[in-house]
Amino acid sequence: MTLRLVNNAIMMDKLGTLRQAETEPDTFRRIIGELSVQLFFAAASELPFSEREICTPISTATVRKVSKEISLISVMRAGNGMLEAILHVWPKSSVGHIGIYRDKFLNNTVEYYCKTPGHLSDTAVFVMDPIIATGDTAIASVSRLKDMGCRDISFLSIVTSALGKDLFREAHPDVNLYAVSCDDELVEDGYIKPGLGDVGARFYNSK
Repeated sequence: MTLRLVNNAIMMDKLGTLRQAETEPDTFRRIIGELSVQLFFAAASELPFSEREICTPISTATVRKVSKEISLISVMRAGNGMLEAILHVWPKSSVGHIGIYRDKFLNNTVEYYCKTPGHLSDTAVFVMDPIIATGDTAIASVSRLKDMGCRDISFLSIVTSALGKDLFREAHPDVNLYAVSCDDELVEDGYIKPGLGDVGARFYNSK
């Protein structure tokens, strides 16, 4: 697994706004979407393509068209905010949802929902979760997809922790991770420091 940090001055400025506790939900949602699209574009740069001739208003041209179907998998619920934005730029994607959380009492992950397209093994799969903290849910989500036969998988995250990144790499060395930032610390309740807080709660303006 390779961690590919996708950032520039504009993206880092937007990430700074996301980090601010006082950022309003509508702004938070918009920026999550904007950064998600940039991550998707970066990850999609490795998609296979075919060439074909088309007619332009002036002449003819050889253009490149994506030659592999794309599936978008949201790790609920926070991943849904990334999903909505990416669907706007690639609306013909197939879509799936995985609900997994880390139960601190069981010290393990619990899957409570999984609904995915039936042809995942033939598509390029992009998994989305804005935060990778301990790495448990990201690892479990990708493991679930591999059990379904997926082999072409990329993971998109706004912020990952250094620990989460390392554990993810150990579990899935064949899956590239795309993120805007890699933060060093985890606090006792599992949040990344400085991180973004509870992304699902901030995105949906709920507890």
